[in-house]
Amino acid sequence: MSTQALAVEPPVCPISAAGGKSKHKLINQCSGRLAYKVKSSNNSNYGVNHIFGFVNVGETVDFEITRKSGKPKADKLIIMFNEAPADATDPKPFFEPNAPKNDLTGEVIVKLSAAE
Repeated sequence: MSTQALAVEPPVCPISAAGGKSKHKLINQCSGRLAYKVKSSNNSNYGVNHIFGFVNVGETVDFEITRKSGKPKADKLIIMFNEAPADATDPKPFFEPNAPKNDLTGEVIVKLSAAE
C-alpha cells in the first residue's frame, strides 16, 4: 500500500484493448478529508464513472474504469487530490489554478495497460 495520503487499489489497470471494465478503490490514508479529480491521458478510449468526489478520513470510494475498443498504447490516469473541509459539498474548486495547496495535495498515477 502507498505511503501517500491517497492510494489506489489495485494500482494498475490491465484491461483488454477490445474493451472492458476494471474496478478500483480510492483509499484515504491520511488524517484529512480529500477531494479528488481524475484525469486521463486518453479520453477517447478510457472513461471513469466518478471524475470528481470526496474521500472521508479512513474511508474508500469505489470507481470503475471503462475502456472502449482501440489500439493499445501506454496510457495513464492521474488522480489529483487536495485536502477539503468537512463542510465542502463541491470538489471542483479544489482543483482550480488558484486553489490553495498544502501537505495533503498531490497525485497518484494509475498505469492503464491495454493488451490485445
